[in-house]
Amino acid sequence: MQTDDDKMAADTSPPKPLRKGLGRGETYSLYLMVVAIVGFFVARLPVLASRFFDVDELEHTHAAWCVFKGLVPYRDFFEHHTPWYYYLLSPFFRWFDVAGSFESARHFLIFGRVLSSLLTVLSALVIIVIGRLLASNKVGLLAALLLVSQPVVFQKTVEMRPDVFALPFFLGCLALLVCGLDRNAGSTGRSVRCLVGAGLCLGAAIMCTQKMLFVIPGLASGLAVWALFAGPRTEGNGRVRVRMVSTIACGLAIGVPAALTWAMFALGHGGYAFIANNFLLNSKWTHVSHDQLLKVLETSWPVLILCLLGISVSLYRFFRNQRRRYGELVLCTTLLGLIIGIPVVPGAHRQYYLMLLPIVCLFAAQGLCFLIELARRPWLLGVAILPLAILPLSALVEAYKQPNTAQLAQLRYVLESTKPTDVVMDGIQGMGLFRPHAIYFFFLHAESLEMLTREQLDVYVDELESGKVRPRLIALDENLIALGTRFLHFVRTNYESADGFFYFSKQELH
Repeated sequence: MQTDDDKMAADTSPPKPLRKGLGRGETYSLYLMVVAIVGFFVARLPVLASRFFDVDELEHTHAAWCVFKGLVPYRDFFEHHTPWYYYLLSPFFRWFDVAGSFESARHFLIFGRVLSSLLTVLSALVIIVIGRLLASNKVGLLAALLLVSQPVVFQKTVEMRPDVFALPFFLGCLALLVCGLDRNAGSTGRSVRCLVGAGLCLGAAIMCTQKMLFVIPGLASGLAVWALFAGPRTEGNGRVRVRMVSTIACGLAIGVPAALTWAMFALGHGGYAFIANNFLLNSKWTHVSHDQLLKVLETSWPVLILCLLGISVSLYRFFRNQRRRYGELVLCTTLLGLIIGIPVVPGAHRQYYLMLLPIVCLFAAQGLCFLIELARRPWLLGVAILPLAILPLSALVEAYKQPNTAQLAQLRYVLESTKPTDVVMDGIQGMGLFRPHAIYFFFLHAESLEMLTREQLDVYVDELESGKVRPRLIALDENLIALGTRFLHFVRTNYESADGFFYFSKQELH
């Protein structure tokens, strides 16, 4: 039996758009978008094996391999990313003899990129669902096409990184929010379930990368507006109270994945290290870089302009209509919060924009569809897709010109010149991949070096000089050189090199 609350929720829910038959031009446009989405995914396939490896990829791969070998992140080796991606990737090492065979190692790296592509396909499917909930299949397909074709999205989603695993969780959160807020005005069990599910999805995304924490302020602001003002002015306090409880339940659900993950590490005596490395350390990160924002603006400016139009139309309709779509409002406030977070994040690298661009593409799709509706020429949608593909296609062509041949040759040299048990010391080049690392900080780059004191660095030099740690091979990049004169003296005294980069232990050679 339907309750009074259910009837009221049904009365206050937004009206569903009338279903109209699609014209031939619009149908062709939908087919064209499907073909284009599939085409972009097919075009990236050769890139998975040939494009150069970002050093972050090798870092994350080595961390996952360490987990596979039984080491505990944060306690046994340094990491400052939340751990779910490493535990996702680690079981697949059972299929590859990465430590004993270069070809197996190369195949695993390709497999990791294939996995990232599959996660991106999942993200595209979820964004289609969000677009359909907001407006129509046309908006969903267009948003997915815009997303997968953005140069920044392409560059980062072909790589092995936690942000790609976090993306479908984040989009799942947005889909549940849109469904819970717009299909039911906040009083029924369905709305509560959607909000709790959204919180769990966002909590899972945070356990993939803590950058997802920057979603919370904007999302919470939008939910607060919904909780206080979503119903009619004549509604009782009980309805407001139900929406407030739903919002609080969503917030509590966000913390559930983190609490369970922390408990797992606490049982292994790594609970404090989990908090210290992932949150306390990152809050003190001193390296600041915002040059990636300019690259995003250069490559995505057409979509950003359409996004501004889409947001303007959405807000105009929100304030003009009595039955308001609060799902769109939450998307707006979430996007605004992420934009405000750009100058706050010490290192807002391109992967940070994987959170912003899905929402940007959703509003851009609505903005473009609004223009097509004004023109009353549905076939123009297919024409408009062509100029929007210019920058994405140029980025795709550029990716084919960035081979990983030199990287793979160096990795082959290391794996064939050392045994699986040999310790390899590396800075940030990733040459210690699938080999035991020498020090707790198995990767050292400019950002992590700024966080270490001279005393901390000297401890590692002491261990090398005392023989407590004795690498068979040292890949002497600029980051290791930054360890100082004592370290360089140790290397030149105890190691020899034929190329000035790879240094082999004299004791092992003779």
